[in-house]
Amino acid sequence: MYVFGYGSLMWNPGFQYEEKVCGYVKGFKRRFWQGSERFRGQPGKPGRVVSVFKSDEPNSFVHGVAFKIPKADEELVKQRLVERERGYDAIETVFYPIDDSGCVKEDRIVLEIFVSNESGSLYLGAASERDIAWQIYHSKGINGSNLDYFLRLTHSYRQCFPSHSDLHLEQIEQEVCKIAAEKGDSLEQLIGQIQ
Repeated sequence: MYVFGYGSLMWNPGFQYEEKVCGYVKGFKRRFWQGSERFRGQPGKPGRVVSVFKSDEPNSFVHGVAFKIPKADEELVKQRLVERERGYDAIETVFYPIDDSGCVKEDRIVLEIFVSNESGSLYLGAASERDIAWQIYHSKGINGSNLDYFLRLTHSYRQCFPSHSDLHLEQIEQEVCKIAAEKGDSLEQLIGQIQ
């Protein structure tokens, strides 16, 4: 069994795995449209975390990581992921592995991906990049600041996909940098703490 990590699973899977493969899935989009009132926010003041949604564009894609789960751990990992990804639908899709140069390999992996549905109670929906960045910058939950989550995600993304980009992440990152400059904060120092 393989599972797909596109957010915090990329740097904090929380389970043992036999193999970690970088690549992408088609027909989906990653967006900061999901609220977090516990891990990266508080009740009434949610942080924003990424979710994957089905896309109307069949050639859209989401880069992420496929984790191969040891056979003996499959049921336990699946139970933990269902609990962790509450309000998401687990579906099977095809994963396209890429090599170190960013080229697609010939082999394919069928894996499970947790896809958000817009009817969930913590679905926040679209907002301007500035508003999303502001919410990320100022939210904090039991797992730490929402900004830490965002910086870890962008750092993990660049490590695994140095020759690819995610426009949604980049636009939010530009706004986060502007907010940091306006507040006189050193984003470079914060980024250095996670490397």
